[in-house]
Amino acid sequence: MINKLAFKLTCYIENNSKFNRSQELEQIQYALTTILNEAFKIIILIILFSVIGNLNYLLFSMIILLSIRLFSGGLHSKTLLSCLIWTTFFFTLTSIIAPLLPKLSPSIYYILSLLNLAVIIVQAPYPNPKRSIKKKKRKKYLKILAIFFSIFWTYILLFKINNSTYLNCGMATILLQSSQLIYIKKEM
Repeated sequence: MINKLAFKLTCYIENNSKFNRSQELEQIQYALTTILNEAFKIIILIILFSVIGNLNYLLFSMIILLSIRLFSGGLHSKTLLSCLIWTTFFFTLTSIIAPLLPKLSPSIYYILSLLNLAVIIVQAPYPNPKRSIKKKKRKKYLKILAIFFSIFWTYILLFKINNSTYLNCGMATILLQSSQLIYIKKEM
């Protein structure tokens, strides 16, 4: 359904604009499909976590994840359904289970933070296989931004958040994101 909608929007753009090369139109259709898929997923997640009563944790985790994942990359599913299932599982861990955990020793949070940062420094960026990164300068730029946001959120979590539920939610988000990068590189 989303693919058909993206195709119809691409056809509309083709007929009502100066885009006429098939490569440009393929990129437009891919972008539209991605945007529509993400919007659908976010709406479903917001409804689900609102019903459960954990919307605040979901939104907090989502902000952290998106600001890091956008630059570091991560796992990609082949279908919308598998992506929705994986994303729901991810946010269940970060937004339902992690906030229930007790506050850990500060040294454990510091060790986890260093491990997360090390993984992101070594492994990022890992782009979607459908959109490879060809330029070294762009890869370096994405890596720097992934590292920056990881450090930014780690600092906020460790030194500005006093609530253990949000601390655990945020740390779990960064931990799961960096874990994806290890898993991906082993697959290759």
